[in-house]
Amino acid sequence: MNIMEDEENFKDINSVYSLISVEPIEMEFGYSLIPLVDEASGGRMIDRIVIFRRQYAQEMGLVIPSIRLRDSSSLNTNQYVIKIKGEEVAKGEILVDYYLALEPPNLEKEIDGIDTIEPAYGIPSKWITVDKKEMAEIYGYTVIDPLSVMLTHLSETVKKHAHELLNRQEVVRLIDNMKKQSPGLVDELIPNLISYGNFQKILTNLLKEGIPIKDMETIMETIVDSSMTVRDLDSITENIRVALKRTITRRFCEGNSMRVVTLDAELEKNIITSLTNGDHGVYLALSPDVMQNVITQMSEEVKKFQELGQTPIILTSQVVRIHVYRLIEQFFPDVYVLSFNEISNNIQIQAVGNIAM
Repeated sequence: MNIMEDEENFKDINSVYSLISVEPIEMEFGYSLIPLVDEASGGRMIDRIVIFRRQYAQEMGLVIPSIRLRDSSSLNTNQYVIKIKGEEVAKGEILVDYYLALEPPNLEKEIDGIDTIEPAYGIPSKWITVDKKEMAEIYGYTVIDPLSVMLTHLSETVKKHAHELLNRQEVVRLIDNMKKQSPGLVDELIPNLISYGNFQKILTNLLKEGIPIKDMETIMETIVDSSMTVRDLDSITENIRVALKRTITRRFCEGNSMRVVTLDAELEKNIITSLTNGDHGVYLALSPDVMQNVITQMSEEVKKFQELGQTPIILTSQVVRIHVYRLIEQFFPDVYVLSFNEISNNIQIQAVGNIAM
């Protein structure tokens, strides 16, 4: 389009509005990565994204919006960038003709390659040539093809930001879907007991902490039951989490046991006495010394889970759970905070550490 056509086009106000819309999820990539994406060149990226969207919907109960893929001349040829609502949240670099070899925990023999860091999980790795693939596997490396590296990074990034992708339109769709199954329950709940906006906030709270919203009937029934005694959204969300204990246990349990870090009774007592009522509800007013002490200890405990190759979990009483989560989320976004009430009774809990005053 030349400049004159461009000017003529933007005389129409609707064309100008097209400039200010943002895509929910975008992935931009450099020239070298086009063969991985372009279906005409045999790229399987789109097929794999379709599979991921289906699996995520089945697991979490949220349909991820379409992902816009586009090439970008402003990136290095091997680079890609992931954007959420128009802003960059992650990026990486791929060597198309190589494989990525992830270092095992106890590396005995090293393979030659280009040192790098696996983008999704931050694992030390090497880009290796195709002829070294078999030997790397013998040495204990996990070997991944370049498309899988890029797709894993995309899927983990989307999972991390899923709560931002739940907009009002999607909430209305989820509610309309429930009307087909339980019209009476939906009529009782919305808008008599809770607004669309507050219902969205509750679902967002759950997704932000990795809790599936698939069992919509249990979520809605718990809100109806809770609204008789409590009004604040945090308390309602905590009640929903307890009602979803089977889902939470399955999500975070490995086998029949769960490795966790616990909080000392004295520390929990200190947290309870530090809870203060403010204009925006209850908040935690711990002294800076205690807060710094907790964060320092937490940092040491998280390392244990990294060595075990497991998701870090903090286990607390129900009354302090949400406040402990809010205290540590900015420092440790990948740590999950669960309460004893959210774990099924038949699970064996193994404490690998304890945080004390």
